[in-house]
Amino acid sequence: MSTVIVDIPSTTFVSSAQPAINFSVYPTIYSGTDVQYQNCISLMQTTLPSLPVNFVDSAVLQLAVIAKSGANPSPVVVNTVMEPFNKTTVSYNTRPAYTPTQSQVNVTTNDLYKTVEIDITTLVNSWLSGTVANNGLALTNSDGTTIVQFGTDNISWEPYFPKLILTYTGTPSENSATNFCYSQLAHIIQQIIMFYPTNTVVVYTKGLTASSISGTPYQLYASPGANNGALFIVMDNGQEQTIPLNSITAIYTGDGTVYNPAFTYLPVPTFTPGYDTNLILAYYDYLSSKTDVGIYTGSNVHATGTIYKNQYGIVVLSDGSGNTPVFIPVLPITAIIPTANLAKAESSKSQVSVRVENEIEKEGNPK
Repeated sequence: MSTVIVDIPSTTFVSSAQPAINFSVYPTIYSGTDVQYQNCISLMQTTLPSLPVNFVDSAVLQLAVIAKSGANPSPVVVNTVMEPFNKTTVSYNTRPAYTPTQSQVNVTTNDLYKTVEIDITTLVNSWLSGTVANNGLALTNSDGTTIVQFGTDNISWEPYFPKLILTYTGTPSENSATNFCYSQLAHIIQQIIMFYPTNTVVVYTKGLTASSISGTPYQLYASPGANNGALFIVMDNGQEQTIPLNSITAIYTGDGTVYNPAFTYLPVPTFTPGYDTNLILAYYDYLSSKTDVGIYTGSNVHATGTIYKNQYGIVVLSDGSGNTPVFIPVLPITAIIPTANLAKAESSKSQVSVRVENEIEKEGNPK
């Protein structure tokens, strides 16, 4: 779950006793019936932040109670404002239309100088979905006898500022960097199946004890209800061996293979903001300035070679001629060690290797 705290600096109230006056500079906003101001309605405006979801799990309005009249509880109701207003000019005479919601709180004298919370999840989700325009909200108290004053940003003490607390489940959206990386890997696997159908490829996996699975590339399995394949199947003497994409740390296309220049890569969308986006962009930018590297990925898989292709979500290690390529998805990478020079003294081509530490090395040594 992710939580975002939204400040609400745009506040005011309107008074039936002074119907042409604007009160936006006041340190508190009034809701209810006051001896001096008579019928009072609080108005608030807030701009929702950009979120990676189109609904929230909860939206809680936090208000600090500064003053309250009467011994009985004051029923403060949250209303949806139905038309735009300017907080610096609005008055009782020009107040916007509003519609009551089911969200309310009964403010008591025990709440003085404390924060009360009102659940306005339904209202906020209607803003996020676009079914209701976000013109702000109005706070009313129709008991006819009590007034409640809530703190605003004008009170100059942050604990009394009104706030909106948004909580949402951080599931990746369609354009998340994580989703894109798995789509990129699936796209590459489909081409490996097409370009190297008879080669024995080696798929390295992660785990407490990493392993490698070898066989001829056979299928990228996709559920009928999915929009992409998620299980890479290789065949070993007629036996299916199935590897989920999220466990793959590297794919070695086999001894004697050469990178096929017909390989294509997915176009990069506009990623939704988030840590995964920061990470994927950082890998791409960082590796763009490197030549020869050692890459640790998964728990103990180690690959070395020249960066032959650097794409968002995936890196290809090879030599200068594309021999014995190793495809490495970036998500499982645990360390990158730039090396001074992997080239052999007698050749401009670099040695390419990938192995599970403590296993026999799978190595391509271009002649």
